[in-house]
Amino acid sequence: MSFLFKFLIARIYKVFLASNVKYQPLELSDRNCLCLAPHPDDESIGMGGTLLKHGELFDIICLTNGNRGIQGAATPREKAGIRKEEFLAAMKKLSVKTYDFWEYSDDRELMLHAEYFEKINIADYDYIFLPNILDQHRDHKAVSILLKELLKHKKHKKHLKIVFYEVWQTLALANYYVNIADVKKQKTELIDSYKSQNPTSYSSRILGLNTYRGSEQNPAEAFCMMDIGSFKKICKIYNF
Repeated sequence: MSFLFKFLIARIYKVFLASNVKYQPLELSDRNCLCLAPHPDDESIGMGGTLLKHGELFDIICLTNGNRGIQGAATPREKAGIRKEEFLAAMKKLSVKTYDFWEYSDDRELMLHAEYFEKINIADYDYIFLPNILDQHRDHKAVSILLKELLKHKKHKKHLKIVFYEVWQTLALANYYVNIADVKKQKTELIDSYKSQNPTSYSSRILGLNTYRGSEQNPAEAFCMMDIGSFKKICKIYNF
């Protein structure tokens, strides 16, 4: 682990320890929630169980078409079509309020689409879910940068909470969880909707993480929730 990475984690701990952080169940009743997924499947990997249990509270936006996630001779357009079909198949397994699939190329440069991100209306949300800010995938990290800028001039609730979920990197500090024991099988099926991604065995690996975050009998999805002030402080640590 690099010195910089250790430094960032230490600063994040400092931000949260002042709030007496505890690992506790995430209460979602009557909350209006937005899930931001940089690529099709991030939402299912990071919080598929939560979406299965509480889909009626969520809007989902897939921010790119995921065409870089498929190897082979197919054209970028064909690859994007495959990823979109998989995303739509996954959405059919959920009961979310709305979902949107952006057609922008997965070019590892999500920041190039900042002007489209600006169109997101966040005025009515209580919680916004996005990938872990410590995730080393460039597009996953970019969502935090774009959201920080959006918060500067877009109308939002005073008590809006920002919630990180886990995809590639685990959370440095998880303070909330959702028990997914009753939807464990369905989450596996949800992730496996992304057939083009199956060779990497995402479902078995992620369910292993969920078991670690909970227990063998009660697997859980872990989250790091914070207020806007803490979110901005953490972004500042990165000089965002």
